[in-house]
Amino acid sequence: MKVISLSWLLILCSIGPIEILATPTANQIDSVSYEQELKEGIDAFYRANWTKAGAVFKELQEVKPEDSRAYFFESMIPFWKYYFGDRSKQTADRFLSLSQHAIEVSQDQLNKNSSDTTMVLMLSGLYGYRSLVAAAEKNYKEALQSGMTGFKYTRQLLALDADDPKALIGKGLFYYMVGSVPNGLKWVSNMVGMSADMQEGFNALEKAARSDSYVSNDAQMILAYLYEREQQDEKALNHLEELCKHYPENIIFQYNRARLLEKTNQLAQAREKYQMVAAMDTNALGILKQKSKDRLQKL
Repeated sequence: MKVISLSWLLILCSIGPIEILATPTANQIDSVSYEQELKEGIDAFYRANWTKAGAVFKELQEVKPEDSRAYFFESMIPFWKYYFGDRSKQTADRFLSLSQHAIEVSQDQLNKNSSDTTMVLMLSGLYGYRSLVAAAEKNYKEALQSGMTGFKYTRQLLALDADDPKALIGKGLFYYMVGSVPNGLKWVSNMVGMSADMQEGFNALEKAARSDSYVSNDAQMILAYLYEREQQDEKALNHLEELCKHYPENIIFQYNRARLLEKTNQLAQAREKYQMVAAMDTNALGILKQKSKDRLQKL
């Protein structure tokens, strides 16, 4: 099974290859153990076993409170729930709280080493995701502030390589966010010197999605969400189909594929996918299993 990378930071957030010597030291053994546990936590996260994943990330935070990766992935649990499942203010607030903590840990590391590109990537991603959630909650002040801060880090990525898929995701999120500000609030973004076209954001994300890179699935996930938000359901469905192929155990992707099949009047396929979701063996977002059963009755 191919594990998708929600965090386009995963590879670059590693502390580097660990050389195991003939007689490893205690610190090296601890480092190997930490990396193995982190890998197991991330695997549980992608399998939507968030109870296990959350417990692992909490344990790792106690072992290495200065390592921001565990904080980042912990914040991604409510982000995923909000992104495709539980669109409640409580879930949004939970993500914003945990991501703020992850930002503080990441910023502290960056202050100690200003050339740490891993932290630049992490901060760009965290602020970008915060801008998405804040915009969805119609908190445009927070969305703009997060977008502006995140794009500061994204500019550093673009300066390194404007065509780097990781930089394209940051650019795409920022351009979309600024371009989607309601007309009545355009003066706010113009006042601080920000202007962007929403389509330019989509173009950057599509380019990242087509790339031969581990971040291509991340770009597809974001595009599925944004296209549906802009009532371009067929485009959203195309990206969800790809995500479901790569990660069939993810109930969020599977349910939303069924929902979009229904929205686009592909009812026979929608029924088939709802039946599959209703029968899935998972404890994550059980509400989606009940919603699938409800949709089957109405269809």
